[in-house]
Amino acid sequence: MKKALLIGIDYIKNPEYYLRGCINDVIVVRNMLIDAYDYNAFDITIMRDDSGDFIAPTRTNILRQLELLFSQSENLEEIWFHYSGHGSQLQNQNREMKQIIIPSNYQEEGVIQDTELLQLIQQISNNCRAIMVFDCCHSGTICDMPWTFEYTNANSMETQTLVTHTLATHTNPIEMSNPNIYVFSGCRDNQKSSDSINTLDQSIGAFSNALVESLRASRHNISVMELYKNTCIFLLKNGYSQNPVLSSSTKTPSYIIRKS
Repeated sequence: MKKALLIGIDYIKNPEYYLRGCINDVIVVRNMLIDAYDYNAFDITIMRDDSGDFIAPTRTNILRQLELLFSQSENLEEIWFHYSGHGSQLQNQNREMKQIIIPSNYQEEGVIQDTELLQLIQQISNNCRAIMVFDCCHSGTICDMPWTFEYTNANSMETQTLVTHTLATHTNPIEMSNPNIYVFSGCRDNQKSSDSINTLDQSIGAFSNALVESLRASRHNISVMELYKNTCIFLLKNGYSQNPVLSSSTKTPSYIIRKS
């Protein structure tokens, strides 16, 4: 059994922070999960801020839905999480930069920090695979995974097409018992994520679009490492300067995302 939680925040009530394509991101991902990966529509929870028909993506609701999803992981084979919205950074008391995501009601309840996300992720059962996507600014280490992979020189197409030895691996002392947690981030911690237009002429996140198009191009049968590489190449070919990051609970990600 598979379950998904998809969050798209356009900040409808906050014109200063309005985004155009985040809700479209989760609609596209939902359709893909149903059509290609054997997800049941009833097992996909969508949070968006444009309609009362959906769960509002407030801080309390996001944390509650994550905890609910992860608490069910013992009976699940796969979890897919997607967040499209604003991301930013805050400096903590130790002058360390913390990556954050910004709920729709951040002015009332505040933000969600990377350490909070990590604490929740550590609840995922060892038998459950988790794919987590963050299409937001400053998201490179958004979940504080112990292993991070990124291209050392994504400005060159020749370098970008290399697979193994162009990946720089950084370690973090955090230890995780589940080896199958994979986090795709739209950009490095010091970068912003861009918007794009998809083949249907819809506003959509550039990273979300690159990820979905790379999955389609692979006919929905691709390893997480290959998907990461192809997503980076797609963005570079289309003129985007952001550098996606893959992070994982294991040093050697080998999971293959397969079409059902």
